[in-house]
Amino acid sequence: MSNFDEEINNLRRLGDLLIPYNFPRSGQEDEETIAPLKKTFVEVDGYGIWIYFNKADYGNYVLEAVHIFGASIPNLPFNLVLKIARKILGSSCLSYIELPSRDRKYYCWTVCLDTQGRPMMPQYDVKTEQMCFEGFDYTYMRSHQFNFY
Repeated sequence: MSNFDEEINNLRRLGDLLIPYNFPRSGQEDEETIAPLKKTFVEVDGYGIWIYFNKADYGNYVLEAVHIFGASIPNLPFNLVLKIARKILGSSCLSYIELPSRDRKYYCWTVCLDTQGRPMMPQYDVKTEQMCFEGFDYTYMRSHQFNFY
């Protein structure tokens, strides 16, 4: 197993364990305390990348979110970001949000899962756009429409 696969498996296992401490089951203070546990550094296709994984239980669905950002460069190739997101979250019902920052771009991908763990259409009450990149369909949301807490 590659280092990338091992790191992702570790993040996913930890994501399951941390659900009781994540919003909405817990407050924002707990989120900030455990945030360092949800992040790992990997090298993919020659790029140093930080990956942050979160899993939150909203009762009638579970939200998995992956934030991806370059360790030493401000922007990553979109095909690389998509490849990582699909490896972690799968290829069904993905949503994408670009999070603004002064010094780099944060690429955030999410997927909603039903109570059996199957991907389902996003359950957010925000306006979305259907997008396609190299034959892959996904939902795009603007960052000002979405609140992670």
